[in-house]
Amino acid sequence: MTFGQRLRELRIARGITQRELAEKTGISFAYVSKLETDTMQPPRENIILALSSVLGVNDADMDDLFGLAKKMPPDLRRQISTEMIRVLRSLNDGNDMRIHELATLQQRIADLQASEIQRTRLEEVLGERDEPFRALLENSLDGIIILDTDLGVIYETPSAAKILGYEPGEFVGKDTLAVIHPDDMSKTAHGLTTLLRTPGDIAYAQLRVRHKDGTWHLIEAVANNLTSHPSVNGVVIDYRDITGRSVEEGTWVEHKTLAMAKEYLLTEREHKVLALLVDGQSNTRIAEQLIVSPSTVRFHVSSIFTKLGVSNRAEAVAFALRHHIVA
Repeated sequence: MTFGQRLRELRIARGITQRELAEKTGISFAYVSKLETDTMQPPRENIILALSSVLGVNDADMDDLFGLAKKMPPDLRRQISTEMIRVLRSLNDGNDMRIHELATLQQRIADLQASEIQRTRLEEVLGERDEPFRALLENSLDGIIILDTDLGVIYETPSAAKILGYEPGEFVGKDTLAVIHPDDMSKTAHGLTTLLRTPGDIAYAQLRVRHKDGTWHLIEAVANNLTSHPSVNGVVIDYRDITGRSVEEGTWVEHKTLAMAKEYLLTEREHKVLALLVDGQSNTRIAEQLIVSPSTVRFHVSSIFTKLGVSNRAEAVAFALRHHIVA
């Protein structure tokens, strides 16, 4: 069984929808969906703890989630000491089960130690011996962050957090995808996953990221895979806020989506209906929000299907997101 399969079992057993789980946990709906389908690597420990809390699971179920994610529960990690390891080794008298348990524990400890070594290397790179380089980074107008292979933030320049209203260090150890707009998350996660496959590769992207005040900002980013660099061993991302590059009465993203909607001959009202379909709204809810009758909504939905060449709502949503008709 995978982490995603177990998460889905626990969620369904408690009668919670993916969207409810996402909202209560403080992560995006798309992220939960990708976790359950195992199209994304298991989350970091803090996310697993948040999911477990919302699901109200017992200790055994929570241990299952951590085990399937190949992570060590924080309470167990705090209990590990050099003395404990020595005791475990002394008990290794040839019993196969004990050997297996010891090997598993040692591997988890090795993973934690590797993470700390990596962090130490980064600190050395930015240490006093490289003071000019450190000053250049810390006073850059652009934000620079470094992600590990699990896409977690392991380093950020002071400007990286401030660009989006956060305090320096607030991003470190956090889930990077949690602040990305749900409509941009899938493309961003896929792009980073693809980038990680080729050391030295570079990728460019524009995406929306949540500012600490709750507003969405348009970010321009360049990611460089330096996982093969011994002193970095991560993905370096240089980004800047380009929200100010808006066009007349809308942002660049809104302008682009309106242009794409016109390309498919969608009317302004059909474009609004399509946006609400992407948001998962029912015909009744759409009618309430647009102050029209449900039959009028059905007419617009039918027209949208015809113009996009699709046969159902799921296909319409996928088409809209793939072709950037809806932001």
